[in-house]
Amino acid sequence: MKPMLPALLVLGSSSVLPADPPRPWVGFHMFAPSDPAAFLQIKDLVAKGLKPLGVNALILEFTSDSFAYQSVPELKPFARGVGKKEARELATFCRAQGVRVIPQLNCVGHQSWAETTYGLLKAFPDIDETPGQFPDNKGIYCRSWCTSNPKSYQIVFRLIDELLDAFQADAFHVGMDEVFLIGHQSCPLCRGKDPGELFANAVKRLHAHLKTKRATMLMWGDRLLDGRATGYGEWEASTNGTHTAIDRIPKDIVVCDWHYEERPSYPSLEILQQKGFRVWPAGWRSEAATAAFLEDSRRKATPRMMGHLFTTWGGGPEQFLAALTAPDSAAKPEGAAEWWNVGRLVRRFAPQVAKDPAFGAKP
Repeated sequence: MKPMLPALLVLGSSSVLPADPPRPWVGFHMFAPSDPAAFLQIKDLVAKGLKPLGVNALILEFTSDSFAYQSVPELKPFARGVGKKEARELATFCRAQGVRVIPQLNCVGHQSWAETTYGLLKAFPDIDETPGQFPDNKGIYCRSWCTSNPKSYQIVFRLIDELLDAFQADAFHVGMDEVFLIGHQSCPLCRGKDPGELFANAVKRLHAHLKTKRATMLMWGDRLLDGRATGYGEWEASTNGTHTAIDRIPKDIVVCDWHYEERPSYPSLEILQQKGFRVWPAGWRSEAATAAFLEDSRRKATPRMMGHLFTTWGGGPEQFLAALTAPDSAAKPEGAAEWWNVGRLVRRFAPQVAKDPAFGAKP
C-alpha cells in the first residue's frame, strides 16, 4: 500500500495545514468472470454503477481455475479465463476512476465446491489436506490444502505473485474463510496438531510473503472468532479451534468481518479492533442485517474501523449494473436472484458509508 502524506504539511515557518482525513473504504466484492468479454464489462459496472455511489475498492475473487496462470505449468489444463492483458486493462481503467482493485485467491479452504475439485488439488493431490478421502467431496463442505506442506506455499505464492503483477495491486485478499478441514487425521503432516497453531502459521507465511511484495494483506475474519463465546456459531466464527490464531498473527492485516444475519450486536467488531486489527465489516443480501451491522459499526468505531464491504455470491457485471442504476421505484425483475438484492443494498447504503465520519482507517 502506498504511504499516506505526512500528517502535517509545513507552510512557511509557522503555518500548518492538516492532511485530509482517511477516507472510508467502500468496497464491492464479486467473483471475477472467466470470460474475457464479461470480465471487461466490469469497466461499465465501475464507471456507471459503483463509482457514482461512492465505491472506491473492488475485490475480484479468483480460483485456481478462473485465471490463465502462466507461473504454474501444471495448472494450464485447468486454469482458463482472463489473463494478464485483461487484468492490466481493467486495473488501469479502475485506477483512473479512483477505484482500487484488490485481487483475491482463496487460501487453505474453498479448494472445491460441491462435486468439483479445483485445479490446484487436481494438479497437486499431494498437498490435499485429506488425500484420497471423501470421493466426489461427499460428506465435506470444501477441500483444503495442507498448511504444513512447504510445497503448498511454493505453488500458492507463485499464483499470488502472478495476480499481484497482473493487476499491479498493492493489496491482496487471501480468503481463508470457512476452513473446516485443518489438522485432519488423514494428513500425515497435520494430524494431532493444534488447529489454531496451524491456521496462524499459514496466516503468518502468507503475510510474510505479501510483505516482501509491499502488499497489504486482507483476509476473512470468521476463523479468528470463537463461535461459542461470541454466539456466532460454526459458520460466521470457528468451533474447530482455529480462533486461538487471533493472538498469534500480525496486526497490520485487514480483517474482513462478515456477518449476514440481523443481530442486536456484533461482538466481533469490538474484539478485532481491541486486538489491534483494522476491521472492514462485510454484509450481504439482507437490508435489515446490513442496516443493523452498519449501525453497530458506527457505535463501536475506533480509528481502526474502515467502512463497509458489500459482498456478492452470484451475478455478473451486467446484472449488477442493472440493479445499481434502476430507479428506486423499480420492481425486482422476474427471476432475479440475489444480485438484485445486493445491488439495491449498495445503491441505498454505499453513499452513506462514503460520507460517514465514523469510518476511515488509515492504510
